[in-house]
Amino acid sequence: MKYNPPYIFKIADIPEDRSLILYGGGHAGKILMALLRIYRPHQRISYIVDDAHVGDIDGIAIISSAELEQIYTPEYLILVSVLLCENILSVLERMNITHYALIRLNYPHDLKECEALAKMHQDSYAITPSYRSIKEYCNGYFERVIELFEKEEDRALYSMIIHNWHKRNFDVRDYYVHHFPFIGRHYLEHLDFSDVKVMIEGGLADGTNTIEFLHVMPHIEKIYGFEPLYNSYEHPYASYLMSNPKIEIVTQGLWHEDSVLAIDTSSDLPLASVSTLEDVHFASHVEIEVVSIDHFVEERKIEKVDFIKFDIEGAELNALRGASKTLQKDRPKLAISIYHAYEDLYQIALYLNETLKNYSYRLGQYHYDLGETVLYAFPKEM
Repeated sequence: MKYNPPYIFKIADIPEDRSLILYGGGHAGKILMALLRIYRPHQRISYIVDDAHVGDIDGIAIISSAELEQIYTPEYLILVSVLLCENILSVLERMNITHYALIRLNYPHDLKECEALAKMHQDSYAITPSYRSIKEYCNGYFERVIELFEKEEDRALYSMIIHNWHKRNFDVRDYYVHHFPFIGRHYLEHLDFSDVKVMIEGGLADGTNTIEFLHVMPHIEKIYGFEPLYNSYEHPYASYLMSNPKIEIVTQGLWHEDSVLAIDTSSDLPLASVSTLEDVHFASHVEIEVVSIDHFVEERKIEKVDFIKFDIEGAELNALRGASKTLQKDRPKLAISIYHAYEDLYQIALYLNETLKNYSYRLGQYHYDLGETVLYAFPKEM
């Protein structure tokens, strides 16, 4: 019988009493080690498996896969990065090793960010969010959003985020830094993916999240990944994405209608905003084709969309408007970024509530600054 490994998306889910073996001493492995040093300083890491290197990393011995087969006992838990893990899993299967888990945390991008996280963890203090009235802001729109959340933890987190936007304090930073071990993976919290067969991913970027979706969706048949500037990215996983028949890369953007838009390329964050050509005011920009989901679904004769994820640089609300028929007909699960503009913090949730009846809402915060805020929505009948 094929072994179905557990997935670990937060440090709190790593068993504290197990001795760990990290499979891979590359970028992801080093960042995982750095995070464990911050949040699990007493966690025992016995070995790092890496056939390309010898010696040690931060005092942890590097062993080969052949040596792993010789020293392995079930007392060890092997952690394997989700990204491009197929070859590693084949090696473990050949060795009849089943005490392993796939892991993908909300990694900082590099070791420098890990150092910054460690410094903030040392210098800040833990905050447990509690609900504070936000009726004073924006004519009560935020308070209407609060009413959509059924869980007190989401209401408290949302009110803290809104106060931070207005007061420009560091409560979100302190909260994130100290709650990091208990925060799940971007776009993967709060939702059940066991029945997802067709997904639309707005904002494929370099495909990292796309690969994760493939692993957590056991019945996935097709991911339509929209990325208008796909050819402008450096793609460490390009060959995998292009060769996987379950992934179709669509080099268009998403909007409420078929059109041509401008994307800002003049700032340090070149994908921070979009504009119609009539209103474009960026110092420099590129033009992209955009399409509505309703048109795309009709044109491709897609019977049902089960899950939609958006992180499309401020185009989320317009893209949702262009998916109104699909939303009402298919009632998909949703993971929508709501941090690109102040208005997104209330307009997106209120639009969904007007368009979709009997949905539940959850919230996730995945960065220590006022960014990477994700609204989750799913039908109550699920």
